[in-house]
Amino acid sequence: MSLKPINFFLKSEITIEGGILKNLEDEVSKLGLSNPLFLFDSNLQSSDYFQEIYKKSKKFVNEDNFLSIDINGEPTYNFLTELSLKIKYIKYDSIISLGGGSTIDIGKGLSLLATNPRNPIELKGFPENLNLPLPHITAPSVLGSGSEVSFNAVFIDTDEGRKLGINSRNNFPIRVLIDPLITMSAPKSVVIASALDSLVHCIDSFGSVKSTEISRAFSRIGFKNSWNFLTNGNFNDASARNLISIGSIFGIYALMNAGDGPTNGFAYYFGVKNKIPHGMAGGMFLKDVMKWNCNNGYEGYKEIFDDINVSSEKDFFTIFNDLYKNIGIRKLKEFGYEKTDLNKLSKKVATSLAGSFAGNPILFDDKSALDVLNCQFMED
Repeated sequence: MSLKPINFFLKSEITIEGGILKNLEDEVSKLGLSNPLFLFDSNLQSSDYFQEIYKKSKKFVNEDNFLSIDINGEPTYNFLTELSLKIKYIKYDSIISLGGGSTIDIGKGLSLLATNPRNPIELKGFPENLNLPLPHITAPSVLGSGSEVSFNAVFIDTDEGRKLGINSRNNFPIRVLIDPLITMSAPKSVVIASALDSLVHCIDSFGSVKSTEISRAFSRIGFKNSWNFLTNGNFNDASARNLISIGSIFGIYALMNAGDGPTNGFAYYFGVKNKIPHGMAGGMFLKDVMKWNCNNGYEGYKEIFDDINVSSEKDFFTIFNDLYKNIGIRKLKEFGYEKTDLNKLSKKVATSLAGSFAGNPILFDDKSALDVLNCQFMED
């Protein structure tokens, strides 16, 4: 009997611990480093806990080692270019990124540019033959996207209106510090969008035609933790953040190893086009893509339902509908789309997202996209 080969990769040392960011000096010195460039999300400045971290960190790095990242939405290649030109890389031996997914992605880009000086647009996609970057330490202030442990870095090409990124395995951070306490200042809407992003990663990777026994195990653990976080509704409970931190890590590792599917594709298309936060854009379509798969013969989700103690497909979607109502998921019709737009839109989306659609466990084409888009104009 021939065995199908399985490839699965993991990287980065991860610690989940409340209060760990108050000991940044120790964590940096353990790595043999001493002079990091400290990137932080400007929104954190109103957080008392961040101010405590900032005060302690100034004991081992200079004031001019701190760089505030002020950005709404996901970064562009142009933004990365402008920022990189301001930095004298020779001063630093590493980079620490403390913030949401965009700040962390910027940290990945800067770490790579420090040792591969060129126009960031030249690194678009999946660049190869690169020098190793500056060591990069990540500390997420929002949990769900998985950016803190992944090699992908999202950047938008404004000329093409597409989200492409800089995706090199050199981007893996050397250390990941997850401190649930720093995540408590994130707005509820951001917390929910990020948790939805984790659900999308888990479901798309679970059903992916490229999934393996190992990746599906990661998908299931990630989904269970992210689902429990969202359905329990304890968004302001620091201990509940452990659920979404695990969901985030397991979901993105599954996605990296198995690939995505239609939901992530829809999120990329409408997120860029309508400036919808990526996680929320994915959440808008996740339930309908799952239901479409179930209605068209896919039975694989039974393992997912068992993991969250839901006895039937019908019960699952009833709970999912209630969750959507509770967290206020929006629909395409709220962004100016009309039902008469959908025939043309479904063909355009299918062409743009052919790669993501191809990952679905059963054939998913422009007609399938039309079915899902039509759900955006129905009452649940």
